[in-house]
Amino acid sequence: GLHPRQPACTCPHSPVDCVIMQVARLLMATLALAAASPSSAVTWVKGSGGASCETVCQARSGCNEEAWPKTLEEFEKIAKEAGHTCVGTQDGGARYDPSTDGRYCGWSGPDDSSDSRCAATSDSGTYRFCPCNSDKEL
Repeated sequence: GLHPRQPACTCPHSPVDCVIMQVARLLMATLALAAASPSSAVTWVKGSGGASCETVCQARSGCNEEAWPKTLEEFEKIAKEAGHTCVGTQDGGARYDPSTDGRYCGWSGPDDSSDSRCAATSDSGTYRFCPCNSDKEL
């Protein structure tokens, strides 16, 4: 026998389940899109003293380990985006860079970046610039 065609969204329990499914589908599509263009999706946030970027980005979809600046020019854009003006900028070379003490900035991380830089912490007088995956706290 022929079965009537199922509607696109079958609701086993309640219409709410349908909505949840649609939202989930939308989220998956959004995530796939974000993964395709990491650079544009990142928002740089200056953290509080001593905070790791995992902490800073906790409410902003996490820290993007791929986004660290490769050049001084890139870092200067980042500092500007984060609303900070560096009195002077040096290489840095620490796992918690890019960072600032409030005046001077260090931008490049260590040569061997095998360890997570997102998780690195610094002393309370050092503020990290963090690449968060979304711009607003959820």
